[in-house]
Amino acid sequence: MKLPWERERDRFARAVEDPSPDDDEFRHELDLVGQLRRLGNTATPGPETRERIAAAIEARPVVPPPRRRTRWGPVIAGGLAGLIGIGGLGVALAGDALPGDSLYGMKLAGETATVGLTFDDEARAGKRLDHAGGRLAELRELGGRDAAEFRATLDSFGQAAREGTAELTAVATGTSGAQLTGLRSWAAEQARVLADLRPSVPEGASVAFDNAVVLMDRVDRRAAALAERMSCYQITSGKHDDLGALPATAGCGDGSPPPAVPADPGAPADPDDPALVPVDRPESPTVATPPVDDRPITATPVLVAPSLPAPPVTEAPPPVTRPRPPIMPPPPGELLRLPPLLPGLPEVRVGW
Repeated sequence: MKLPWERERDRFARAVEDPSPDDDEFRHELDLVGQLRRLGNTATPGPETRERIAAAIEARPVVPPPRRRTRWGPVIAGGLAGLIGIGGLGVALAGDALPGDSLYGMKLAGETATVGLTFDDEARAGKRLDHAGGRLAELRELGGRDAAEFRATLDSFGQAAREGTAELTAVATGTSGAQLTGLRSWAAEQARVLADLRPSVPEGASVAFDNAVVLMDRVDRRAAALAERMSCYQITSGKHDDLGALPATAGCGDGSPPPAVPADPGAPADPDDPALVPVDRPESPTVATPPVDDRPITATPVLVAPSLPAPPVTEAPPPVTRPRPPIMPPPPGELLRLPPLLPGLPEVRVGW
């Protein structure tokens, strides 16, 4: 079944092919078609006109089609995703690699990446110490096969142990110091592992092994010394070495030397006191003795204690003390104020 407009089209086509003088419905349209036919026969361009049109067409500049821009964003993102996937698979496969294996470098690169992506200071120090313990576990598996690999692994152990100790002691001296107990336990465990490894140390690696043993002893003594200073006002001396901050040696008060305690006059004299040791002095020249006054003494004599020389003043470095921020009461109407959680965010105030 044809639609109305299709039937109308067919009627007009029949009228154009076989026009009827009695058909008034399409008279105007048929006259227009006749005029177009007559114009078409008389408006044919000649040879010169055709050549001019062809020359004008050839003179037009050829416009190249627009080039489609390559979108590199998805390509780069896909490539990075592939690399991350391949790298993650490689790190997983290199988890059991030993020094000298082809995947051992990828294992160390993965450990470095995990340390770099850890933003908490205490957690980062713990990862370094865990990696140091992993080096000794590798030496257990490696045995004494290669002295060069044995020395390189011990050097890696020492570097990770020193860096982890320095970071953990910095955190401990700035907080309660509870991390120092765990550090001492870690050093004692590594010392036991080194004692078990001593029979398998190859020739040419004994010096590096002895250095590792001495390093664990230093870590234990440093943690113990800092733990003893945690109750003092001045904890560190302000100086550092490869294990971090050095403990202070002053008294546990305000950092000044303890005051001298006067001797009890009634206490027996100490024969070892350096003040009682006789000292040879040059004889003074003889002076005339004043005449003796035989008058009775009526006033009570006053005994003047000899003045002691002041101790020499030495210039000391400024003490490194635990920060004690002043306690400031909140302003009226404010109950709680929290610092910004992220850079660029406003602080949080409760009670306004």
